[in-house]
Amino acid sequence: MRSSVLTFATGIFVALFVMGCASTYGPRGPMGGYEDKSVGDNMFEVRFYGNQHTTADKVTQMLLYRCAELTTSKGFDSFVVLQDQSYSNTAVHNPTIDKPFKTVESESVGVRTVVSPDFTRATTSTDWVGIYVISMYNENDSPFSKYKKSRLDAAQIISDLKSELE
Repeated sequence: MRSSVLTFATGIFVALFVMGCASTYGPRGPMGGYEDKSVGDNMFEVRFYGNQHTTADKVTQMLLYRCAELTTSKGFDSFVVLQDQSYSNTAVHNPTIDKPFKTVESESVGVRTVVSPDFTRATTSTDWVGIYVISMYNENDSPFSKYKKSRLDAAQIISDLKSELE
């Protein structure tokens, strides 16, 4: 009985630890986050850095949310993704008895140590980086008409994703 309680408690701790390691929405920090910079009139390059605990879908959601948040903060109601430059970094570590762990440098989370609990199996980790170049518009702007079909409504994206990111 006592060992099953200890095993259960250990399992809960490990699950909470791993969940706590995933990137959260916010400015870029040691566990990931967003960055943006102006690249022209009403144009921005927006990045979201995930880490090995953040899925590609979650990185895309947080990237879209940041684009929408930036768009509304600049006084616009919609944006268009002009370029998608997203990519992933995959690292494979093949441990040996002499080298049971490896320190690697990641673009999203800085330096981390990869430890393999099984010397017979390689450990793989993937860091996702979402990058969009966007142009912001108001629906009634004259240049907006050529982007009408690819327009993304910033307020709608914020509304749709807010509860998922909190």
